[in-house]
Amino acid sequence: MTDGERVRTALVNILSNAREAVAARPAGEAKGRVGAPPDVELTTLQARGGGVAIVIADRGIGIAAVDLPHVFDPYFTTRRTGTGLGLAIAKNIVEALGGAISVRSSPSEGTEVRIDLPPTATVR
Repeated sequence: MTDGERVRTALVNILSNAREAVAARPAGEAKGRVGAPPDVELTTLQARGGGVAIVIADRGIGIAAVDLPHVFDPYFTTRRTGTGLGLAIAKNIVEALGGAISVRSSPSEGTEVRIDLPPTATVR
């Protein structure tokens, strides 16, 4: 049980970043080719202790290693039109629900954002 609207807000912010990363791939890279993995994939898993993990993976441009430590910092962005608030807000929401959020990425390969929520993720 959790606050669905807050989780939705966090997911929208993450999915928006994933969509932008996929759109930013060089023109020569296959997009949506038959038989290729999906450009963006959301998976849910049962986590230890009865919680849930939500994993959002994209096949976008990835995040440079130097930028990874800052992706949850407010106002940090690498996009010209970005505000740098999306992932900071997502982190705030997830942690307020008693969960954790993490990101793994490789340039040119894509990014994976994982949200772990406890079985009863209530607002703290």
